[in-house]
Amino acid sequence: MNNKKLFLIASIITFAVFIGYLTEPGPHSMFGYSINIWFVRFAWLIISVTNITNYLKLRKSER
Repeated sequence: MNNKKLFLIASIITFAVFIGYLTEPGPHSMFGYSINIWFVRFAWLIISVTNITNYLKLRKSER
C-alpha cells in the first residue's frame, strides 16, 4: 500500500515539474551543458507517465 501512495505522489510532483518547464523559453543548463528544453520536458513527462502507470497497475491489482 505504501508503494501505491509513493507512485501517486511521485507522479503528481513530476507532472508539476513538467508543467513548470513549459514556461521556460530557452535551452536548459544541466551540469554545465546546454540541453534543448524539449528533451528535458520529454524526460519529465516520461517519468510522470511511468509513475502514474505503476500506480494504476497497483490499484487494479488490489481489486
